[in-house]
Amino acid sequence: MIDFAIALIFPGAIARELNVLREKYLHYVGYTIEPHLTLVYPLLLEVDISLVKEKLDAVSKRTKPFTLILNGIEYFEGKNNVAYAAIKNKQPVVALHIDIMRSLNGLIKEEYTDVQYNLERFTPHVTIGEQIPEEVFPSVKKRFSDYRLHYEIEIPSFVLFSADEDGVWKPDCLFKLSG
Repeated sequence: MIDFAIALIFPGAIARELNVLREKYLHYVGYTIEPHLTLVYPLLLEVDISLVKEKLDAVSKRTKPFTLILNGIEYFEGKNNVAYAAIKNKQPVVALHIDIMRSLNGLIKEEYTDVQYNLERFTPHVTIGEQIPEEVFPSVKKRFSDYRLHYEIEIPSFVLFSADEDGVWKPDCLFKLSG
């Protein structure tokens, strides 16, 4: 079975800076993928991928390109300590997430397909490091305490990724926003 995920990716200089931030923490992460903002978490399909691509194409045609603002570094703390680049203007990302989830309803095999479930737990962010051990987490927070991250990025598309047998995520299909 092939896993799929849907994400926003970032251009050149932004991706390079995010990669530099991520490098030290990649050994805490069990997957490999370029810096991204996850719109739909890894999922398995109930149908042929071509039907999913049709639905995603329809979403892209009714969604306008938008500006995304990366602003600062924040944290999720608890059983999975995460450092992430925060999103200042979440609404366009949340709206795109909702549209995709509704469009894929019934087409994916996953426990997290309910839109309301996802909305309660969906926090748009760009992971820098996750599964950071408790004993390391305070030093991570200290390291980023004075770090200034701020970008305004035009988002013209989203990407369907697929994972290979080694857990490496690769772009499968790009969907241009044209609404």
